[in-house]
Amino acid sequence: THYRGFIHRGFRIAWVFDASPEKVGQKIGELTVQSIADLEQVIHANQVQMAMLAVPAEFAQGVADRLVAAGIRAILNYAPINLNVPDGVKVEYIDPVIHMQHMTYYLHTGNGGK
Repeated sequence: THYRGFIHRGFRIAWVFDASPEKVGQKIGELTVQSIADLEQVIHANQVQMAMLAVPAEFAQGVADRLVAAGIRAILNYAPINLNVPDGVKVEYIDPVIHMQHMTYYLHTGNGGK
């Protein structure tokens, strides 16, 4: 939520949700963490179509199911799991471990990242 590169490219993070009662109500920058219980209501009320999913792997599919049922059509998934979503829902995967593995490969092949 602190990353400033989104705004310059026309994207805005508008809500942050969490299941932890300790985190709900806390401020992250200008955003207040909302309860995951309010997820569907916020999506419907604001006609949200895109979501970023950054949860532990064991919760990712359940949250993705809720997002899709609420009307989300595109998910940027940071969880290290492949999601099962219906046709018409686009998922992009961001897995830092895979990128680190790629970098390690290039370092070990003697290319030095070239």
